[in-house]
Amino acid sequence: MIKRSMDERSTPEVQIPGPGVTLIRLIECERPHDDALMFFSAQAESAGLQAEVAVETIMGDGLADFLEELVTDFRGWAGTRTWTSHRADLQLEASHSGHLVELLWTLRFPNPSYDPNDIWSVTVRTSISPGEDLTNLAREVRSFLYDE
Repeated sequence: MIKRSMDERSTPEVQIPGPGVTLIRLIECERPHDDALMFFSAQAESAGLQAEVAVETIMGDGLADFLEELVTDFRGWAGTRTWTSHRADLQLEASHSGHLVELLWTLRFPNPSYDPNDIWSVTVRTSISPGEDLTNLAREVRSFLYDE
């Protein structure tokens, strides 16, 4: 179940649950300069893990479109499909097993253009049914990014 909520500062967030206590949360989407540059935070939580990165995109870098393409192909596809933010601070890989869509979310800090000796990344897995749940996720992410 995808959860969209408002935090104490009245900013929208999207939560994508995974197995056990795994969770991805997208929060605080902003366009501070009223141009194409957008920022949001991505948080990953799992047993013994909490990580957060600031994600920089140009008008969302097509994340909403990527998810909507997965919805269009809900019956399945071969291999893995990948979306990456333009600075590679967030990456999403999707594969279809027939009854579930597995989403691998990779958070990187700082982004790979920085010193490679001072970087970390974490990948967490969430799974979602390819029907209504995936459709809701695509809708919630579009609304989160574009306030639609």
